[in-house]
Amino acid sequence: MKTRFLPLGFLILLQLALSVSVRAEDCETNASNMAEVRACLDDKLEADLSTAIDSMHDFVQPQNAEAAKLLLTAQTSWRKFAEDSCNYSVAARQTAELENDARLACWSTFVRARIKVLNAYRRNFGKADF
Repeated sequence: MKTRFLPLGFLILLQLALSVSVRAEDCETNASNMAEVRACLDDKLEADLSTAIDSMHDFVQPQNAEAAKLLLTAQTSWRKFAEDSCNYSVAARQTAELENDARLACWSTFVRARIKVLNAYRRNFGKADF
């Protein structure tokens, strides 16, 4: 039964690899199993997210220390929300065979969206909202 789901898992990982700034071939080359591929892709997502939040914080901090502090608070809240949302998504819709792939795909979607939001924050920093 698990082999029936294997191609779908690979398709999810392929879509993930093509839709993010990570290169799946690097992870596949250095991994000996799918768990290591997923861990590598997750590490790359975390690195991309960390770079984005650090860059935004470094940009804001000299101009507005209070806003920089609030950015870090928002990031902590966002992470909790994203993790809880992915936990729900996996529990509600996926079979056990696809759980790890679904979790990684969900996390990738959240990270890509968060990076877009952080980039928009940077573009709009200091501008009036009206």
